[in-house]
Amino acid sequence: PDPSGALEIAKQLGVKPSECLYLGDTAVDMKTANSAGMYAIGVLWGFRKADELKEGGARILISRPAEVLDLIQTVSDCY
Repeated sequence: PDPSGALEIAKQLGVKPSECLYLGDTAVDMKTANSAGMYAIGVLWGFRKADELKEGGARILISRPAEVLDLIQTVSDCY
């Protein structure tokens, strides 16, 4: 999958792709995230099941949107 859209968003925001969390609900989303060098997060409230997201390259799976806040806090604690 073509990462150009994701890379353009990172560029416009002035952040490195490696500093981006990319949430998605399909294997294509996970592949796009990885192609862009972003952290691929599979969301389980979406279109596909956990197995497809993992096979697509999800680094982590989350079940609820609120879990994104926990991830952001964990990442910010590292800096």
